[in-house]
Amino acid sequence: MFISGRLRFPEEPKEYCFGYEDLTDLGSIGEGAYGRVNKMRHNETGRYMGVKKVRIISDKNDDGEANRSMKRLRQEVDAIKKASDCPQVVTFYGLTFHEGDCLVCMELMDISLENLYKTIHNHTHGVFDERILGHVAVSILKALNHLKNEIKIIHRVYHILHVKPSNILLDLRGNIKLCDFGISGYLINSVAQTREAGCRPYMAPERLLTNAAYDIRSDVWSLGITLQEVALGVFPYPRFNENELFVQLQQVVYGDAPIMGPSDVYSIRTVQFINSCLVKETEARPNYAMLMEMEFFKYYDSLNGTSEYVANYVQQALNLQKQSNL
Repeated sequence: MFISGRLRFPEEPKEYCFGYEDLTDLGSIGEGAYGRVNKMRHNETGRYMGVKKVRIISDKNDDGEANRSMKRLRQEVDAIKKASDCPQVVTFYGLTFHEGDCLVCMELMDISLENLYKTIHNHTHGVFDERILGHVAVSILKALNHLKNEIKIIHRVYHILHVKPSNILLDLRGNIKLCDFGISGYLINSVAQTREAGCRPYMAPERLLTNAAYDIRSDVWSLGITLQEVALGVFPYPRFNENELFVQLQQVVYGDAPIMGPSDVYSIRTVQFINSCLVKETEARPNYAMLMEMEFFKYYDSLNGTSEYVANYVQQALNLQKQSNL
C-alpha cells in the first residue's frame, strides 16, 4: 500500500508520521541525473538519512497522464520497499512531498564507489584494491539477481536500473549496496530521460538502439563498464565525454567493446570476469547465473572477513579525503 508521510526504520516497530518540517537539512551530499541527495536528520529520532529530492514533472493539462504517473510511483515505491529486504540494496525508509518535490528517504551510506575509486587512484598512482573490486562485483550481482528473482523489478517492467559507480554505495560497516534503481525515472515522466548523459555511458549497445528489446544482460554490460572504470581509474571509452552524442552512440553501438588487456595489477580471473561482461552480442553475453558460476565470483564470495576489509578500505579513503581538504 502506497502511503506518503510515513517513516519506518527496519529495526524499530514504530512508524512515524513526518513531513519536511520534521527534518533538518544538513546539506547536499550528491547530485544525479534526476535529483539531488541531501543528508538530513529526522528530528524526533535523531536518525540520519540520505534524502533524494526529485522534482515532479507532469503535464498540467493531462489529468490522465498525471494519474498514470502517480500509479507508477506507487508501484515503484512498493518495489523499493520489497527490495529493502536484500542486504545489497539501500534500505528505503519512507517518502513525503514538499513544494513540488518528492523526498525519498533512504539509508545513509558513507561514500559512493565513484568517490572511492577516484580518491584511491589519486593517492596510489592507479592501483585499486583487487579484493574490493571483487566484493563490489559480488554484492551488485547479488542485488541484481535478487531484484530479478524476488520482486521482478527488472527493466521488462521498469526499464530504469542504473548500474554505475555513483549508484553503488559503501559504508564503514563494510556494506556495499546498489541504490537509485527506479523511482526518479518515473517522476520525471519521460522515457528520453533514461538516456541522459549521466546514465548513457554505462548503457549496453542494445539499449542505445531504439527498438532493441531489453534483456537482463544489459545490466551485465553496465557492471562490466563500471568494474573496468574502477579498476583503471578512467572511463573505458577514450575521450567519451568530449564527443557529441552521435559519436558516443557510434562508439558504443558500432565500435569494438572496451576489452581489458593483460594486467600487472589484476589477476587473470578478474580480467576474464570483466571482459565476459563486455561481450557486444547480447545472446553471447553471460547472465547473472552464469557470472555467479565463474571462479572470480566464487572466490570473492567465499572469503572471510569481508565486512572488516571493506570497512577499513572505506575508512582509508575517507581519511585521504580529509587530508586533501586540510
